[in-house]
Amino acid sequence: MKRLIVLLGICLGLCANVGAQQPQRFSSASSVVDSTKVSIPATYDYTYEEQMVEGGDGYKLMTCIYKPVGEGPWPVVILRTPYVYGTGDNNANARFYARRGIVYIVQHCRGKGGSEGPYEPNVNERVDGLALVNWVANQPWCKNIGLFGESYTALTCWIIADAVPEKVKGIYIHHYGVDRHLSAYSNGLFRQDILTAWSIDNAVEIPKKPERKDPQRIYFEQMKYMPQLEMDRHFFGVMLPWYRDWISYTDYTDPYWHQGVWETLRQIPAKIKVPIVVVAGHFDHHQEGTILGYNLLPEETKAKSRLIVGAWNHSHIITPQIGKFDHATDINLTTDQFLWFYDLLVREQTPKPDVQVYAIGEDKWHQLDEWPLNHPSATQTYFLSSQREGKGYHLSATPEAQTGTIRYAYDPQNPVESIGGETLFNSGTRRGSQLQPEVGYRDDVISFVSEPLEAPLLLAGKVKVTLHVSSDCDDTAFSYKISEEMADGKTYNIRTGITSLSFRNNPLGDRQSYTPGEVVEVTVEALPIMWQLSTGSRIRVDISSSDFPQYSVHSNYAGVWSRQTKTRVAHQTLYTGDEYGSRIEIPLIR
Repeated sequence: MKRLIVLLGICLGLCANVGAQQPQRFSSASSVVDSTKVSIPATYDYTYEEQMVEGGDGYKLMTCIYKPVGEGPWPVVILRTPYVYGTGDNNANARFYARRGIVYIVQHCRGKGGSEGPYEPNVNERVDGLALVNWVANQPWCKNIGLFGESYTALTCWIIADAVPEKVKGIYIHHYGVDRHLSAYSNGLFRQDILTAWSIDNAVEIPKKPERKDPQRIYFEQMKYMPQLEMDRHFFGVMLPWYRDWISYTDYTDPYWHQGVWETLRQIPAKIKVPIVVVAGHFDHHQEGTILGYNLLPEETKAKSRLIVGAWNHSHIITPQIGKFDHATDINLTTDQFLWFYDLLVREQTPKPDVQVYAIGEDKWHQLDEWPLNHPSATQTYFLSSQREGKGYHLSATPEAQTGTIRYAYDPQNPVESIGGETLFNSGTRRGSQLQPEVGYRDDVISFVSEPLEAPLLLAGKVKVTLHVSSDCDDTAFSYKISEEMADGKTYNIRTGITSLSFRNNPLGDRQSYTPGEVVEVTVEALPIMWQLSTGSRIRVDISSSDFPQYSVHSNYAGVWSRQTKTRVAHQTLYTGDEYGSRIEIPLIR
């Protein structure tokens, strides 16, 4: 296991600290290129060398070059990374490429792996990346260029994709969003599990990382600290100005997100002219912004580009481990990347467009024209009911005639912990689709369960929940989770969603006010997914007010979350019945 994870980090630039799930099944992106799937022989010997290549601001950056032995000029592929896994000639994929006539370059980002200068996440990657690509393009051994990367290393591709020299012919990237605010926030709630944990693990200002005493609650103490703005100084005696920016500027309209590197990144997809392969995972925390990047491409670029959305999480672990998933790894990403570059750079073929999305449960890849679907073929609506069903409530195909109310108390000091989720990363045992507790496991998780399905339903797109709610606080949160309860009673989460009253129904707008006791409608749309619900299964919807650590704990006070120093209990009310129509809408492919 450890060897596979390290190898994935070397080959694809994966973030550190991959957690464990049991059992685990990796997609083939976690290995070297599968030589049994490649008919191109290893014709060349190779050389390995290290050069200090000048980047931006005069700093020289450690650049590792695997080159075929021969006359050239050669196609070249480039990876830029802040992650260091060993030194010297240790990259199996690089040798694979070089022995088949393609130069393979790995450059360590500024301040990392022997490169000069200070490491400041994100901000120097454009100037340093363009410096490297232009340097390579001017070398006599360079025929043409492809860029690739995953996670942060995909950022290093996105951030220069609009300004590359003519020799760059294509890009192959996994798992990185082009809108940083969307990666950081959902309706005012901060994605702590990925960004707080990533900041602690990757900040060079913190030389000694906290001990991970409980693998189920990694960095929970740091994430819960109030005010979060002082977490860095309280625990580590340092200030992380970039992290403080992320947690201070909660509104999408804040100028912070519309200047500098983040504004540059957001504007780039619409300017990309070269073919691009965009890879996303149903349970990858970057899924939303990754797919957005593809959808922002010009139509003429889409006409030679691809989108692949698989069943994996950020580490390419297939999730969930239920039913059949024999075809989940039919697309061997590591091999697919090599073959795509070989056709593009060596054979000089123009790529064909393609959108492929995997359906969990159905165990099938779907060839589509777009993703997510703008117009699903049908929508199945279920209504929340105040009618009791066991320890929960009924999820009905029709709204009940009379108005019903369901009340619960939400205490931020005892938040509902994430059990499964599509934007988790650091909490490896929690991420993806996980076995859920039984209905009634907490008083502040209100469950609604449907009748058994009489036929399979292929969920395809963004599940939307509309709630009518009130609270006795001037701001609070409401969360939901849709799951499939199998015929044997085992339940697995499909999607989650969350909103604060201050950003209700307008996640990209300005902060709103709320008057305690006021009944308001809140609509939350989940990230898209393809999932086949089986005959005999029931649909379960859980309503609560927290989903920690996937999202920050709401204090139940209005204002910027990271500056708050206290919490209070909120008394929440859900309204059901024909007058209100609290419901869940499920997009389908018939």
